[in-house]
Amino acid sequence: MDSEVGEVVSELAHLQKNRGLQSGDLSGRIGPRLSQLTGFAAHRDLLASNSLARQLIYATQDLPPDLRLAFLKACASNPKDPPTLSQRLEDIGRAVDRSPRAARRRVEQANHLVATKLLETARDDAGWFLGEFTSIVDYRDPIATYLARRTLVVTAPTLSHVTEQISLPGADSHVDPQFQVQGAARLADVTRSSQTWVLHLELDQTYACGELVSFESSFRIARHSAPPMSLMSPRRDCWRFSTAVELGDHAQSVWVLDGVTPPTADDDNPDGAGFRSADSRSPRAEFTKLTPGLVYGLRWRWRDPGAL
Repeated sequence: MDSEVGEVVSELAHLQKNRGLQSGDLSGRIGPRLSQLTGFAAHRDLLASNSLARQLIYATQDLPPDLRLAFLKACASNPKDPPTLSQRLEDIGRAVDRSPRAARRRVEQANHLVATKLLETARDDAGWFLGEFTSIVDYRDPIATYLARRTLVVTAPTLSHVTEQISLPGADSHVDPQFQVQGAARLADVTRSSQTWVLHLELDQTYACGELVSFESSFRIARHSAPPMSLMSPRRDCWRFSTAVELGDHAQSVWVLDGVTPPTADDDNPDGAGFRSADSRSPRAEFTKLTPGLVYGLRWRWRDPGAL
């Protein structure tokens, strides 16, 4: 068994002793690893207990029915569950037509699966959405500058790392942006796949559900390598996105894309619903309640691509 999984399994087993989740004081029954994975904080009192129970129940959603029953009964998730683990094991045995010893083995198996699920959830960065995203781009000089400010709203019990994706359509293999990150995140690593860079960010602390995380990223590339667009297609909910672009006299025409499909966004002559013209020197656009998968922002046609 993986040592990290084993640590969580041990803490789950400790929680399940005696009254389990129905204990009057859970603070002494929740180990440090389980607290981190579920966001349990004793000072939140009943809210902490309810949140812990929800996270454990959520972690059982993919378990086979008999293992899910065994785990929830062992934890005493129902206030009507018996006050001792031995009594609850007898109940589990009767429910699955097995002996208490076989019921204990099912609980041990379920604990391993739940521990694995909790760790997998903590490793991905799905526990947040964008409260606000601001993009500022300046193409007036031969070296274009990009600045992005993000405020994330945490939805997971805890969040300690996230990823940010930046795409530069048309960028060849020689384009090598030097990314910088400031605020509540630190750049841990950068990986590239074709024309998309993934920034792996470590947060300055572990954030809890409902908290805000704000940071900004920036980079510079040659203007002739920059795509004629400042767009975003949210992977998840986004409350507000705004973009401001300084083009000088390099753009012939500019369009605002307001929730169009990705194939439509690639059209060099955009027209129809979701498009409108914008100022060609300093265009601005703002959007609220964006739909994941659609495209929002600004796109333009260079006046003289050869002169960039």
